[in-house]
Formats: sequence, structure tokens, C-alpha cells
Amino acid sequence: MSSVVSPRALRFTALAAASGLALMANAAWAQTASPSTNANLVTPAPGDGEQDNTAADIIVTAQKRSERLLDVPAAVTAVTADILSNQQITSANALDKVSSSLTVRQGTSPNASDIRIRGVGTSVFSAGVEPSVSFVIDGVVQARQNQGFEDFSDIERIEVLRGPQGTLFGKNATAGVINIVTKRPGDKFEGNASFTIAEENEYRAKGYVSGPIASGLSASLSGFYNSIGGFINDTTLRRNINGYKSYGGRAKLAWDPTSKLSFLLSGSYSKNDADCCSLVYIRADNPDLRRLLGSTVAGPNNRSTLQNRPYASNTTQWQTSLEGNLDLGGVTVTSITGYQDFRNSQGGDIDGLNTPTPLFLTAAIGQFDFNDGTTHIKQFTQELRAASDKSGPVTWVAGVFYSNLDLDTTFFRRVGSCTPGGANGVLMVGQACNVPTYRSTGLVANTSTTNIAAFGQAEIKLIGGLSAIGGIRVQHEFNSYSGTRTSPLLVGDLLLTAPSSGSGSIKDDAVTGKAGLQYKFGPNAQAYATWSRGYKGAAYAVQLAANFSHQTPVQPETVSAWEVGGKFRTTDRKFGLDTALFYQRYANLQVQANRSDTSGNPPTINNVLTNAGSATVKGVELEAVIRPVPQFTVRAGVTILQSKLNADGLNCPLQYQAAAPVITGTPPANICYRLSAGGATQQNLRDGRLPNAPDYRINVSARYESGITGTGFKVFGQAAVSFQSDYNFAIEQDPNQLQDGYTIVDMSAGIGTKDDRYKMTFFVKNLFDTHYLGFVGNAAVLTTATLSPNNLYGIVPKDANRYLGANFSVAF
Repeated sequence: MSSVVSPRALRFTALAAASGLALMANAAWAQTASPSTNANLVTPAPGDGEQDNTAADIIVTAQKRSERLLDVPAAVTAVTADILSNQQITSANALDKVSSSLTVRQGTSPNASDIRIRGVGTSVFSAGVEPSVSFVIDGVVQARQNQGFEDFSDIERIEVLRGPQGTLFGKNATAGVINIVTKRPGDKFEGNASFTIAEENEYRAKGYVSGPIASGLSASLSGFYNSIGGFINDTTLRRNINGYKSYGGRAKLAWDPTSKLSFLLSGSYSKNDADCCSLVYIRADNPDLRRLLGSTVAGPNNRSTLQNRPYASNTTQWQTSLEGNLDLGGVTVTSITGYQDFRNSQGGDIDGLNTPTPLFLTAAIGQFDFNDGTTHIKQFTQELRAASDKSGPVTWVAGVFYSNLDLDTTFFRRVGSCTPGGANGVLMVGQACNVPTYRSTGLVANTSTTNIAAFGQAEIKLIGGLSAIGGIRVQHEFNSYSGTRTSPLLVGDLLLTAPSSGSGSIKDDAVTGKAGLQYKFGPNAQAYATWSRGYKGAAYAVQLAANFSHQTPVQPETVSAWEVGGKFRTTDRKFGLDTALFYQRYANLQVQANRSDTSGNPPTINNVLTNAGSATVKGVELEAVIRPVPQFTVRAGVTILQSKLNADGLNCPLQYQAAAPVITGTPPANICYRLSAGGATQQNLRDGRLPNAPDYRINVSARYESGITGTGFKVFGQAAVSFQSDYNFAIEQDPNQLQDGYTIVDMSAGIGTKDDRYKMTFFVKNLFDTHYLGFVGNAAVLTTATLSPNNLYGIVPKDANRYLGANFSVAF
């Protein structure tokens, strides 16, 4: 490892939104600060202040109202900006280090990772599918998960809501919600800046400034710039790859015309250009493949590639929103109008070899350098809700929600090969083709979704500290698609995939809800038991394998969940514990299943959107904060999870396909079989594990801060440990795609002023240089069921290597 550090929305909805805001304004002129406004003002959690033993509670909006985290009858992890900064967490890619119920796996671009809560997420190639884990940024639901992976700059706090959130947060949150709240402009001038430099040419800078403009009017501006050097050596291009550059910013304007009325206008923009994230060979059993790899040695710790075209991803996104809050005295009305535009183009070299021209390879593909696509998302959303205060025996939230999504995709794939004889003459494996044969295909597709919903939730005080909880959401959805796949795409190319063109639509109605009981033992302890139902709508595939002429949508994904939990904190705030027992039962889980057949010429490379039969997830979560003395804080999280998946008709691990028997009767579970000689292999999975779902995850961080006597300075040190047990990347339960359990230790130490105005931090990521992979899959070259089925490649995240860095921050 190098140690060199070198310098698209309907008129009536818009009218309804405008009318709602106008009504709020008129009422206010006829009527203290908005509660929603205060929701963004997070005070430190117990133990966050260096020597403040009376620190206030964290205030969250996990139930669409401002309330103490301690009072929320649901499993929620809330982390403040300080916690993120102390652990050098710069994007959602590392949130699993502060929530043991989260797992994040690096995808083929910095903002295309797979994120799961309690083992459940959405990892599919089709952009037509909504995520099971929903990102919400400043009250605006993001259309797709990858929009939430932009680099952090002005975070106030992040809430991880675990389990289905179908009542208040919408139909698409069957696994959970990551609620990101950014800073709101204040009535006093303040700001901060942070600069980071680390090994492998990593440079980060961000800043924030906020202050009043006039009476009742304030503004803020934030921005970031990151240049992250590559750490995978491309011997063909003679440079390091798998890095990226990103920049962006957010502007906010807050207007409080009266003490009862407030408005917040926000706009953000970000851009990410990456040559990331290319795969590296981690196993090469085939001798011809090893020869083609040259000096690159396949192995678990391989950090080099010889591909002639690295994987690249370019993303641009912007979002604007208008929030209004009106205090009617006992009831607060909130309107949030949002519009988002997201564009991404990505693609690259799939074969992982130096193939600027096709090579003769016995497994048909001699060049696989073009596998490129674009995605353009436009979404308009409008939410209008009312929330009571908490003074009466009934506390409630009710509202309506509308969204309109328009998503365009394009895709282009081209592969090259050749056969011996004729103009090619006698060919040796790996020899360049004199007369190559190209096959290509491309698509243009669109999917659109309109969703209208009404929702409400109430808490009714029964007797003493006992309350009943009930909620319901009624929604109607219209989903449509259109697409055309052309093949071949280029003149002179042969057929790669059969042409297909068509369109279709589906309507669906759904009711979700929540019910439960909560008992408050006092201001510092509570217990609850809830049942909830989540829903994620039907979807059409818009990827290359889709049958556009006659497509049956995947069925809605639904979940019923039971949760029993408790929250406790000592009066001196030296100890706090949150616990939850959960059981979640999923039906028609929307998954991506491998239907590839690389033995043909040309090979069939399909990953199909489909429904799994059923899945269950159960387990226990513990989160604790321990602060024996003001200077020392320990945070710990433990998640013990058991997942089971049943699905028929899945593909088999490649290495089992050649020997698959023909079975004409009822096939047994969990074996690879064929229905006819020469037919496709398949398996009926029973009690399998969900992919990317470790049975155990543990996070522990310990931080010590102490003032230096007689000075205005303090010193601090922190250690963070993250452990997870083994897990499989493949829904097909491929033992070759198993990641062993591993532990990552990060450490930091530094010095700063006692008022935190200036701070210098030195840190080391992955102290013990523990290797792990973000993805493992079957290689694309010389890898078939009958020819070396065990060739593998994978994605290596940056922090699978130890690296050092430093951060300087200033606040004013």
C-alpha cells in the first residue's frame, strides 16, 4: 500500500400545496417557534458533552413529530454530527459502524451500495424497483436508494428506523428508514470548516456558514469537495483506480414571519465522477486465465487488475424542497413539497482483462468491455399533515401524501469473440482475433409511478402510564412501463439478445398499519409491544433481461412485523439501554436471481427480477451508552439475527450445475436439478439465509476527553470496533461467495480547544489491516459449469486496507 500523500408534477397537486401554504399563512396572521423547526435542533445525548452531566435528550422526528428518542415506542438509532465526525464517517457507506442493525456493501460505484436493515434490503439491477430501505432527506423521500449515498457535509443528525415503516413513512419502507436531517439556519452567525488528508491521495474539505439576514429571516450555505485517490493498481493503464472526485452544496433560507408560522426553502446539488468500482480476480483455477492475468496474481488479497477500461460512474443530482409549519395552538400543520432530479451513467470492463480487441477464448466471450447504462430520475412529492401536541389524552398525526416518479433508462452491451479457421487461421487461447465477431444489444425504457395515500397514527392514554397505539395508511398506486430492446445495435454486429418492445401498466391498492401498547414507568423508562405491516408496490423490470413485449410485474412485497422493546436511562445519565426483540415475516420478497448460462455461444447473461417465496427475520438488538465519569463514554450495539428464505426456481451455484440430475417428479429442496436433459438448472431453496445478512454484528466505541490543567486545551482518544459474522453475497447460497466473519478496529487521537473551536485529529482506519470484500461473484471469462466454475472476482473497499490520516476542524 502506498504511503505517499500528494498535494419531472401534476398541476392540482402543486395547487393543493400552494393553497395549503397560503391557508397556513392567513391563519397565522390571525394567530413561539414551530415545533418542526425545533425538531432540527438536536441537543447532545447523555455523554456527548465533555463535562456536562445534565445534557439534554436527543430530539427526533421518527414519528413525524418532535419528541425525545427515549419516548419513541420503536427501535431507532440516532447519531449526531459529533458522533459521525468522531468516527470519520463521511457518507452513508459507513453508517454500519454506528448501527449494528445496518449492513452496507460496496457496489460498482460510490453511490450504488447495498444497504440492509435487519438483513433485509434491495439489491437488484432494475431501476424500476423501489428500495426496501428508504432514504428520507429533510422530510423528502428519495426515489431510489443510491440518492442517499452522497457525501455528508451539513448533517444535524441521522435516524435509523428499524423494521417496516409503512404507516408514516410510506409504502416502500418494508425494512426501515434512514432519516437524514441537515442543519437549519439559525438566528446567530456561526460556521465551521473541516479538512482531511489521508493515505492513497485522499483529500476532503467541507464547510458551513449560517446566520441572520433580517428580522425573522436567516440563511445557511454548506459545501464539500472530495478527491479520493485510487488504491487498485491497473497495470495496463499504469495508474491506480477505484477512486472518485465529488463536490456539492446546499443552501437554505428560513423565514419566520410570525412566532406561529415558519417556512424553509432548501436546494442542494452534488456531483460524483468515479473510476470505481472495478472488480479484481480473487481466484483463477483455469491455467489459461492465469496466463492472461500476467503479473496479476489472483488471490484473496489481490489489489491489482489489468483491465483496459476501468469501471466508471458519473452522477449528478439536485433537489429542492419547501417546508411550511403553522402552529394553530395544540395542532401544528406541516407541508413539505419536494422535487428531485438524479442522473447517473456507468459502465465498464466486465472481463477484467486487457482486451482492447477480442481474444480467442474457448468460453466464447473474448471481449466484454461495453456494459454501459444511464438512469434519469425525476420525482415530485407533496406531503400535508397535521400533528397534535402532547398535552391531551390523545396524541395524533394525520396527513396525505402524493408522489409522481418518472424514470428513464438506457443500456448498451457489446461482446466480441472469434472462432478458429478461415481468416482467423489457427488460434491459440488468448491470441487476438484477426476477424472478430461482435454481438450487441441495447434498450431504451421508461417506468413511471403515481402514488396517493392518506395516513394517520394516534396514541391514546389508557390508565397510568399505559397507552394504546394505532395507525393506518391507505394508498393507491398506478405503475406503468414502456421499453424497446434492439439487437443488434450496431451495423455489422450479430444478435446478442432477441428484440423486444412493448408497454404495460398495473393499479394496486393497499392498506398498511400499526397497533401496539406502550407503558411508561416514568420519565426515564418505557416498554412497548407493536405489530406493523409494511408494503412495497409491484414493479416492472427495465433492465436488459426484461421481456418488454409481455411483462408480468413482480408482485408487491409485504411484511408483518412484531416487536417488543424497552428503553431505560438512569437519572444521572451514566447508563442508558435500548432493547428490541423482533420477528418479521415477508411475502413475495422482491429479489434479483441469476438466470445466466455462460455455456452457449453467445452466452446468456441474465439477472432476472422476481419474487422469492417467503422470508422471515428474527432477532434481538441492544444499544447502550455507558458514562461512568464525564470524560469517558462508551457506546455499544449488538444485533443477533436469524434469517430464513424460501424460494423456488432459483439458479444453482455454478460449480453444481454440471452434475445436476434430471428429476421428473417432485424435486427435493436444496439440490441442483434439471427438469429435462440439457435443460436449465434450478433449485428450490428452503431455510436459506438472506444475502448480506450476518448472524451477529457488534459495534463498540470508547472515547475519552480530558482538559489539560491550566490551559484552554483538551486531549482526546477514541477506539471503535466493528465485528460481523460470516455472510453470503448470493441468494443462491453459493459457498464460493461466502465472506468469513471479520473485525475492523479504527482509532483516533488528537488535541483541541475546550470550546471545540479548533481541533486536530489523527486517525487510523482498519488498524490491523483486516482484509474483507464488498462483493464476490463468478468471473466472466473462461468460467462455465464445465470449464473452471470456481473462477471468482470481487470488489475491495478502501478500508479493507489500513490507512492513516489527519483532520483539522475549526468552528466559529
